[in-house]
Amino acid sequence: MWTAAILALAGATLGTGTLAIADTQHGVDRVGHETAPQAQAASDLYFALSDLDSQTARRILAIGDDDLATPEGDAQATVARRVGEIDADLRRAIGGTTDPAVQTQFQTMLDKVALYHDLSATAISQDQLSQTTAKGRPNSIALSYYSRATDVMHLDLLPVAAQLRDAYAAQLHASAKHQDDAWSVDTALVLVTGLALLATLLGFQLVLSRRFRRTLNPFLVVATVATAGFLGAGLAMTAQQTDRVQNSVNQHMTPYLGIQQARAVTFDAVGAMVRYAVAPDFGYDRGYTADVAALNGAAGQPGLLHNGLTGTDAELAARAGADWTTVQADAGKLKSEVDGGDVDGALIEATGIAGGQLGQDFYALDTHLGQAADEQLNAFEAGMADARSGVSGWGAVPTAVFVAVMVLTLAGVWRRLAEFR
Repeated sequence: MWTAAILALAGATLGTGTLAIADTQHGVDRVGHETAPQAQAASDLYFALSDLDSQTARRILAIGDDDLATPEGDAQATVARRVGEIDADLRRAIGGTTDPAVQTQFQTMLDKVALYHDLSATAISQDQLSQTTAKGRPNSIALSYYSRATDVMHLDLLPVAAQLRDAYAAQLHASAKHQDDAWSVDTALVLVTGLALLATLLGFQLVLSRRFRRTLNPFLVVATVATAGFLGAGLAMTAQQTDRVQNSVNQHMTPYLGIQQARAVTFDAVGAMVRYAVAPDFGYDRGYTADVAALNGAAGQPGLLHNGLTGTDAELAARAGADWTTVQADAGKLKSEVDGGDVDGALIEATGIAGGQLGQDFYALDTHLGQAADEQLNAFEAGMADARSGVSGWGAVPTAVFVAVMVLTLAGVWRRLAEFR
């Protein structure tokens, strides 16, 4: 009866231990290979779309002025790069889901990106070929096409991209929470079966020592030590990897997503002011006001910029904050120049590469935000690599340990049964 009880409890602990390790491995793989990359791709998609429209506006503004050939060429190269990134992000997202409705949604976005590209390319072509184009004042037909392209971006693409970004971020946190919940349940099951097995092994050792007057049964001693060792090491391993996943998500991936969102909104804000310089009568300055409110916060609530930079290197966060203050001052100056009819000043402010000009100061802001995002992403990837390494090779451990416990138990009682006979 004692032997049968040990064998049954060893089998039960084998099952719960295998389940606990499998759940830990699955949680690490799901966060590291599925939900986190999807959340990252969706966040990067929103960022790339925002920058695409900003660069298109900058390129249109530079047409007609030979002195702005370099900024125009830089904007054109950035547009081409963003289009490639958007296409790659969307196709990766399509391949990362099996839901037909979501795949259709991504495919629709691909079509809308193509439409945006066609409309903006037509606007640029019309402006370049027009005989009435003046420096800083695009042709009316070009403005019509550009307005339609911007509507496609802000009414059809960015809202859907924001929904996808938020949905995938929620999935990421749900998968991390699910792993934490699964670890709690698995740990309780392993402790119940493992401690019961330990108690039975110790009890059987005591019974045998009294009945057969033997101080210790070496086979049962080894089985007991193996069981205790697995409980200690196995539970410590699953706890450590679960903590690594939680910390990587909460301390690094979540800030990364926040920084990318803030970066996207800064691009949209600056793009709004450049669009305002392109077409002052279209009300693009209202979009800038909304973006500034989102970044700075209101009614005592912190904005996207503060939330995204929380947990980032303090010096880097301070530099980014100072850069954003400077960019807002530059944007105000640009608006004043546009409102006052100072076309040359507005062009220089929007595309200049000197300190104190919107283009250069925004470049500094984005550089620092990009560094902060890279730091968080690298830390996340390092944490997940540690988690994958920590759980690697544990799949066969419960089988090896508890099959050995069963064999050792049988070996330990065989000679005692012979004595009993």
